[in-house]
Amino acid sequence: MRTIAVAVAGALLVAGCAQVPTSGPVVEVDQSVPDVASTSFVRALARPPRAGMSQTEIVQGFLDAASGFEDSHAVAKMYLTPTAAQQWDPDAGVRVYGNGTETLTATTQTEVTFTATEVAVISRRAQYIPADPDAQLAQVFGLVQQDGQWRIADAPQGLMLSRAGVERSYREYQTYFVAEPGGILAPNPVLFRSSESDVTEELVRSLLGGPGAWLAPAVITGFPQDTTLVSVSASDGVVRVDLSEQALAADEVARQQLSAQLLWTLRQVPSMRAVVITAAGQPYPVTGAETIQSRGSWPQYNPDGLAADASWYMIRGGAVLSMGATSVPTPVPGAAGVGEPAVRHPLVSLDQTGVAATDALSGEVLTVRTEPGAKWRPARTDGTSAGGSWDRTGLLWLPDRRGVQVVTVLGSRDVALDLGDVRSVQISRDGSRALVVAGTGDAARAFVLRVDRSAGPPALSAPRQLPTGPVRAAAWSSATQVALLVEDPGQPSQVATVDLGLLSARLLGGPPRARTVAAGPNRPLLSGTADGQIWQFNGSTWIPLVAGRQPRYPG
Repeated sequence: MRTIAVAVAGALLVAGCAQVPTSGPVVEVDQSVPDVASTSFVRALARPPRAGMSQTEIVQGFLDAASGFEDSHAVAKMYLTPTAAQQWDPDAGVRVYGNGTETLTATTQTEVTFTATEVAVISRRAQYIPADPDAQLAQVFGLVQQDGQWRIADAPQGLMLSRAGVERSYREYQTYFVAEPGGILAPNPVLFRSSESDVTEELVRSLLGGPGAWLAPAVITGFPQDTTLVSVSASDGVVRVDLSEQALAADEVARQQLSAQLLWTLRQVPSMRAVVITAAGQPYPVTGAETIQSRGSWPQYNPDGLAADASWYMIRGGAVLSMGATSVPTPVPGAAGVGEPAVRHPLVSLDQTGVAATDALSGEVLTVRTEPGAKWRPARTDGTSAGGSWDRTGLLWLPDRRGVQVVTVLGSRDVALDLGDVRSVQISRDGSRALVVAGTGDAARAFVLRVDRSAGPPALSAPRQLPTGPVRAAAWSSATQVALLVEDPGQPSQVATVDLGLLSARLLGGPPRARTVAAGPNRPLLSGTADGQIWQFNGSTWIPLVAGRQPRYPG
């Protein structure tokens, strides 16, 4: 799709080019991508208008200068008439267009029309919202002459920035809310200007403002309604947050959730060592927490949702093997580790107590507990474990020809969604979102959907397409990033990672004949190949790791 192609093109201009292998055992990646939340950024130098500039040059100069935020856009306002400069509100939202898609046309002597492919908008809530496929941006600028020089008399409210301008001018952060159910945190991406040196107060205010509309049905907050921020201060790394008296209405559980949300949100401030919470200037007791809550508090709310010592798993000889800290393949306890019947496409629950897999002969999906003597049981579904996942509540999600099925001990049921030919459904480890691959052949694409549990059984809704080409397989790298196995026509398969805030894509190459991808928080990317080998990405290179198929992290 046109909009998506433009978005990824812009992202890859930042990322650099990945070398895609055609042969040989080692795959080199050309260069890494700067972290979008890095403390360094490229400053755009705004240039004031020069004498004799044409109408289109004035509009182009205004657009270029508006991408810098210094001195309240003082240079950009120099391209406007005095009246227009007073009326222009650069904070009235941002429309984002694809790099290199813009065109300026002098339609009349006093009008210049700007057209481009619209990629996204940045809302007043500081959230990056992708545009509809094939969306177009068109804007007419009215100009007049003042003292013999052209100036803009009619400027649109807000900003129009290229995708590259957004990546240059903004940094991505997360505010955290409580995913339903399960009680851990889910990220809500927000964007702040790169020029802001301290975003502590902005982060707290954004957190109190609640999640964006897309995520809201999947999460709750521990902050009672109408809670506001009284003050934020910091000294020697201790951030003191004083909330309004409404915060006192929170019960014991809500106070714990509130504390976890604050701590995890403020952990993005490098200087933060601890947080002290007060309400209306008074101490705010929280069960299980000290008055000074250290940076590492509330680890049980970790949005990545995976134990630090969790193994990864694979298939060898039809049996499910685990790979722990010793890196020695070990059969899992129970029938899954025996290989009778031989199985494929293993799925391991987040707590590593259950396995689902497909009988290699019958094609039937089976489940079993990971304990000595446990026997396989039919899952009573016509879905497939290939491309399936477990969520943190113990539900098994499987793709089938019609869409998606959810499997429990009572059987399976269909989950309605507005996508056909579903090939993979990966539930985020916090449980709030689903990563779905849908479509056939070159039409297969990756989407992120919301898991809505607010009105009975969970449903998948509000798909957002991710900026890559055809996708074969997908996995959650972390709460904020996914990994995709991309198969562009005529090219070798390669792995791409996509950050879910700014939708920045990074191509990492891939092993020869890659078929699957596995990912986990703070874990190496893995890929299984058609010849029965599992490869690992070490940050710059793909290297062969061990014989086996279909590597999998829990979830």
